[in-house]
Amino acid sequence: MKEVKIKVPTLDDFIPEEFRNHMLNASKEVLLAFKCLIDSRLKKLEELEKELKEIRKEIKRIDID
Repeated sequence: MKEVKIKVPTLDDFIPEEFRNHMLNASKEVLLAFKCLIDSRLKKLEELEKELKEIRKEIKRIDID
């Protein structure tokens, strides 16, 4: 019986390592950009919560008088 070997190319055969490194770094940058956006929105929400607490305190003060 004859044995036949078939060599299947891997992804490394088509895509150079430098390209993969650049794509990994680019993906990281995109994720960091979204993280920055999310952090910014969370900060805004925290500021709004503080403002609401102050307004509620003022409302309670008015009700007491």
